[in-house]
Amino acid sequence: MQPSLEFKAFNTPDELKKFLDDEIGRIRTLLGDYLRRLEENRIKAERLKKAQEAIVKLAGEKQVASFEGREIDLSGLRVLVNPSLRQETEVLEDVVKSLQDKLNIIQKIRKALDPLASFEEGIVTITTVMSDNIPVKIMIHLKP
Repeated sequence: MQPSLEFKAFNTPDELKKFLDDEIGRIRTLLGDYLRRLEENRIKAERLKKAQEAIVKLAGEKQVASFEGREIDLSGLRVLVNPSLRQETEVLEDVVKSLQDKLNIIQKIRKALDPLASFEEGIVTITTVMSDNIPVKIMIHLKP
């Protein structure tokens, strides 16, 4: 599925920078929350693995039955039913990586826009084409 595009207009370069700064802050907050959750899942998964190994030794078996959740494809949408800790951890890792990539892109764009600070207020308007709140095109309109 291709992300949708939308226009966002800004009256000054500072408005655009503030928008990007707010988005950077929002992503950092999300990343912090998700990284804590990911670490908790990793700790739980390690404890579960050790408990399963102890049960295997106790029972004298080669392995314990898998507790993996079931994955269903629903018209291209992955649905995990009763996901295991491992599956949840993998999903969290994917989300964290995606957010880190998005954060890096927005920070690079924010830095690249520093030269816009030289425009005086009232002589420029900026229209951006956004994809998932990431500028993919910027149109600068100079006012006469």
